[in-house]
Amino acid sequence: MHHSKLLHLLKVLDAPELKRLSRFLKSPFYNTNPHLVKLYQLLRKEHPQFDSPKLAKEKVFKKLFPGLDYDHQKLLNLMTDFTALLKQYLQALQLEKEEPVQERLLLKAFAERPHSYDIFVKHVQKTGRRLDALPYRNIDFYREKFWLSQLYFNHPGTDKFQLSKAEYDASMQQLDRWFLLEKLLLSCEMKAREKPLSEVYDIWLLSEIREAATRFPAERSIAGAYLEMLNLLEKGEATAYFQLKALLLEHRPQFTRRQQQHMLESLINYAIRQGNKGKEDFLRESLELYQFGLAGRLFLEYEILNDMVYINVVNIALRAGEATWCRQFIDQYAPFLEPRAQKDAQSLATALWLYAEQQPAATIGLLQKVEFLNVYYQIQARVLLLKVYFEAFREDDGYFELILSQAEAFERYLRRNQQVSEAQSEALLNFTLTVKRLAKLKQSNALHRQARAALKPELQALSPLYNRSWLLRQLE
Repeated sequence: MHHSKLLHLLKVLDAPELKRLSRFLKSPFYNTNPHLVKLYQLLRKEHPQFDSPKLAKEKVFKKLFPGLDYDHQKLLNLMTDFTALLKQYLQALQLEKEEPVQERLLLKAFAERPHSYDIFVKHVQKTGRRLDALPYRNIDFYREKFWLSQLYFNHPGTDKFQLSKAEYDASMQQLDRWFLLEKLLLSCEMKAREKPLSEVYDIWLLSEIREAATRFPAERSIAGAYLEMLNLLEKGEATAYFQLKALLLEHRPQFTRRQQQHMLESLINYAIRQGNKGKEDFLRESLELYQFGLAGRLFLEYEILNDMVYINVVNIALRAGEATWCRQFIDQYAPFLEPRAQKDAQSLATALWLYAEQQPAATIGLLQKVEFLNVYYQIQARVLLLKVYFEAFREDDGYFELILSQAEAFERYLRRNQQVSEAQSEALLNFTLTVKRLAKLKQSNALHRQARAALKPELQALSPLYNRSWLLRQLE
């Protein structure tokens, strides 16, 4: 049973959900087979790993059906029935969280039953009032309002000749605004892909939608946010950045969590790009945006923090000179990382902090202890080791051969690894080759003041180049 779909599904349940499953299976509305309850009781004891030898099919069958010879098909049928019920249970759990979906289903239940038109109309009106009371007018709002109006219009009990022009105008307006906001959101996502993935999108009706968005005052905040996001992605102007930031900070209650996440992502990406160009003020901007998102729990999805966000926050905090805050962040948010990524992410984050705190021996010791599974972590660890060795080499020529061997091993790794994008690989190779070049110049006593002055504009012009600012500091 160890590799069955049934156990795979049971693993996704947490302890309270697994306990509650007992009541679901004992409900005659869902299940009338007592052997399913007995199977549940056997399996529950092995949660969450379900790797006990007791779960061998023959042993399970013997406990379920004592005195009978092993019947593979009989057990298989029972497991299939349990799996089907478990999917129903997951649907029921999810439905509890989705009040709008519950309302939809109830409305459809009334709409499809004869002699229930009066009840149907009352619930349509009640749902409409609930939607109108919401603090924001967003994609979900207009989608639900349009669906509600169409359900009412198309009910056989509704006299279409009694419907007013205003009602039809409102329904069309709901459809237009739903389409407009959905189109703007998807356009932002597509435009965000263009530069990093070298893709170009020709988005139908985008210019018309941009113009139409200004004519919907009720959505001015969210439509304006999407328009500023597009301007930021297409033109990269600071004006759009600060306007978008002001919209987020001043009108936050009008935006849903997902909208706030989209806006914050656009702002952070822009601020980081500006910081990478040497605009130091934007490093502080990036950190403040991350802190804003953390305070609002905008980076937590189902109480899980993405490990890439975790490492990005560490890098930005250290670049902004906030080592004390960074140390607190590393420890505070490590428990929110996915278990599979927690050890690697926390180790890399700690190594980056140790390096920033000028503890090279501790940095090297930590990096050598951990075998990072993630390619991104492997790259960051190799870059960090090269930086530590080169800085040590400035004081001790004995590190020269170690730098060359580390750099050449990194070059081979980059050329062989298919998971690293071409653009990223080129930037990293340029970094590695530059480190080797600087090391050789210093070893031959050729890294004098005139040579450093000549190299500086060359490094500033080299593109793409990873860690440009650090390399330039080595020439100071």
